[in-house]
This record gives sequence, structure tokens and C-alpha cells, in this order.
Amino acid sequence: MRLLLLALIMIFQSLAVAQQAETDLEDQLVKFEDVTEQTGLKSKGRCAAWVDLDNDGWVDLIADGRIWRNHNGKYFADVTGASAIADHALSPCIAADFNGDGRIDLYFVKGPGALYLNQGSFRFIPGRAAANPYPQYPMAAAAADLDGDGYPDIYAANYEDWNEQLNFPDVILRNNHGALELQWVAPPDMTMAGRGATCCDFNNDGKMDVYVSNYRLMPNFLLVNYGDWKLLNEAAEYGCAGSERKEVIIKNKQGLAYGSSGHTIGSVWADFDNDTYFDLFVGNFSHPPVWQDRPQFLQNSGPAGKYRFVDKSAAAAIPWQESYASPAAADVDNDGRIDLFFTTVYKGDSSRLFRNLGNWKFRDVTESAGSRSAVTYQAAFADFDNDGRIDLITGGRLYRNISRGGDWLKVKLSGKAPDTMAIGTKVIVEAGDKKIIRQVEAGTGSGNQNEPTLHFGLGRTGDTPLKVTIIWPNGGKQETSSRPNRQIEIKAEN
Repeated sequence: MRLLLLALIMIFQSLAVAQQAETDLEDQLVKFEDVTEQTGLKSKGRCAAWVDLDNDGWVDLIADGRIWRNHNGKYFADVTGASAIADHALSPCIAADFNGDGRIDLYFVKGPGALYLNQGSFRFIPGRAAANPYPQYPMAAAAADLDGDGYPDIYAANYEDWNEQLNFPDVILRNNHGALELQWVAPPDMTMAGRGATCCDFNNDGKMDVYVSNYRLMPNFLLVNYGDWKLLNEAAEYGCAGSERKEVIIKNKQGLAYGSSGHTIGSVWADFDNDTYFDLFVGNFSHPPVWQDRPQFLQNSGPAGKYRFVDKSAAAAIPWQESYASPAAADVDNDGRIDLFFTTVYKGDSSRLFRNLGNWKFRDVTESAGSRSAVTYQAAFADFDNDGRIDLITGGRLYRNISRGGDWLKVKLSGKAPDTMAIGTKVIVEAGDKKIIRQVEAGTGSGNQNEPTLHFGLGRTGDTPLKVTIIWPNGGKQETSSRPNRQIEIKAEN
């Protein structure tokens, strides 16, 4: 009996060693190369937004208030001068078709906010947008149709007066047929230090919800959308507000008391466990005291768990750094699991690329991948050269993905006017026994935006036919099929 047990132990140890060796080999296949100089791109490393502004099939870039035209994935040209866009050098930018004409427009967040309507050929005219009442303090924004009229609205996160540490309320700008009007100002009990906003219909009720990242150890918001502009902060009920430790009560200068949570800078929605429900990664900056929330992976429990979030951070075991800032998610090795890139903002800390191993396990592959960047809040993914591998801009550097990973599929959606960019649309790709979901979003992390063309890593499919299901924001569904390693374009039928 003892010999049998010893034999079994040796077998399990051998299997573990073999599995570890396979994982190590897969890690080595994740590779990026810095192509900033050869593509002509110049960025100071502030927030970035990827979107195809001229509908030529090549995703363009807005960074540091500059517009960079993508020339067939070979190089970028600064076309800001002829665009009629004013100087917005410090501003994050949100891109969406705000007036429903089929061209992607731009909203610059800083100051009172500025809307520019795309006229084609990289030329813009000013649009009508109500001023943010707190023009010194906007940090980030996200766009989504919050009232179901088809026009994308804007949630703007307002921060604080750093010296006085006075907080300023967030605002929502309602899109009234292409004109942005002030719809909502956060009440006093929700006036916190907002640094990021991102949207998702996390509970599958057909209405877009908003997750807001708050700093200063403040709890975060989950604005659950009940329709008719009834958005209720139910973050505590759903388990995603933060720890809200009652033993550490903090009071801000305006007298608002709250239990200690995290210094959240940016957060992302992504299905990290491939169950087709959107999970949350909460990007917490944190000083050494253990009562400050560390970065959190929160699993969406789906309908069985009433869409409450379950903390999987211990399993993920992200190593602590003090100055984590803005996260972004994408499948960098095309293995069918979505990975995480996470910036930092203190000298001595380092941005990190975490490869998703499955079962809420992640591995730091920053060094072998060659994706280390300078201190920055900039992190956004796009396939700028259309080779099926997702690329990254961060810290003012453009990293081309040269990984030897699995197969892939890209899905470009054309929504029905007015939301022609189809923000909030979900797509599920089935490859064998895998189900992989993505959504079209306009705003992630802290003031960044990923490419709206959806990218799916598939693993090795062997040319297996793929089933593609599109779930439009109005609840309509379409189905189609495809082979891997190509881009397909789908237009809304109704």
C-alpha cells in the first residue's frame, strides 16, 4: 500500500512538473516589440483612445489631444493641425458616434468638456455640449446609451481639489440627438473623488450600468440602471464597493464619513473565467497599511448568484505594488483567456502584464514579454496592424504584438443609427467547448478606450467552424458563423 502511495505521489509530481514546463513555454511565446519610432508615433503617455475615424479599416489613435492617422499599419501621421480641433493636450478623449451619422466623433473630458463632430477626412466641427460645472476636476469619462434612445450619453468622473482635498460631484450628460445636455449631478452622499468610469450591462437586463472608480479610500459606485434615468448606486449590495471597513472610518472635508476601501484609479469589465458573464477588475493604488484595499478581481456570479460579485483576488495573487493605476484587458496570446495589463505611476514601480492561466490564476510575464513601460496612466489595446494580434500603447510607447499564440477572430459591428458604433453590444464566439464574450465599450480604466472592433483569441482551433452570436443593446440577437483567423463585419438587422 505504501509503495502504491509513493508511486501515485511520484506520478502527480511528474504531472505537475510537466504542466509547469508547458506553462513556462507558453509564457515565453508572449512577445511585444517597441515600434514607436519606426511608426512615427509621438505620445507623452497620457490617456489614449483607439478608433477608426475615417472608416478605412485601420484603427487610428487619439492621445495627448493629438489625432494620429494610421497608414495601413505601417506608420502614423499627426493630422491634428488640419482637423480644427483645439488644444486638448492634457485631456482624455472618448470616441463615439454622438450624432448618429455613421462617423465617430470625439469628446475631450478636461475643462468644461468639448464635443467635436466628425465631418470626414479627419475634419471636425464643434458640437453642442453643456459645460461640466466643475471644469477644473474632470478625470475620466465613459460613453453608453443610458436612457435607451440609441444615442450614447456620457458619465464624467470629477475628482478633487488636491490641496484642499475637497471633492466634486460626477455628472451625466444626456445626448439629445447629438447635443449633450446636463442631466444629472451627483448628490452630496455620492460626492467623492472620481478617477475612472466604465460601462457594461453586467446583469443582462438590456440597460447599461456604470462602474465608477473612486480614490481616497472611498467606496466605488455601481450605478444599476432601472430605466427612465433611475440609476441607483448598489455597489455594496452587489459586493463591489470595496471593503468599507467600519473599524477605519474616514471623513472628508465636506463631512462625508465612510468606511475605508481603496484608492481606485481605474477599473475594467472583462470575462476573466469564460462563463459569459462580465467580471470586474478594480485597479487599486494602495499604500503599505493592510487596511487599504489591494487590486481586486471580482467574479460575476451570473443569474444563479443574482449577479453579485465574488472576490477572487486571493486566487489571482497579484503581487503588491504601491502605485498601481490604470488597467486594460485583452487576450494578448490568443489562447482564449483574457489577460491584464496594469500601469503604475511611482518611479521604482513597474507596469505589469499578467497572463491569465485559467481558474483565476495569473502570472507576471512582463519581463519575458518585453512590455515594461514608464510610469503612466496610459493603457489601451488595439490591433493597429490588422494581423490578429492585439497591440498596446502605454507610457507613450507603441508595442506591436509578435506573440506566437493561438487562432483568432475579429468582429466589427455596425449598429443601427443613431448608435452606429454599437456601444454595449455583446458578442459570444463559440469555438468547440469554449464560449468567449466581448463587448463594445467607450471608456475603460482611467480615461482610456480600447478599439471597438472586438478581438477574440481562440486557442488552437484546427479550423473548427465558429458560431458567433451578437446581442444588440435593444435585445435583438443575430447569429452567424465564421472560420478562424479573419475579420468579419456584421450589420444590425433591426
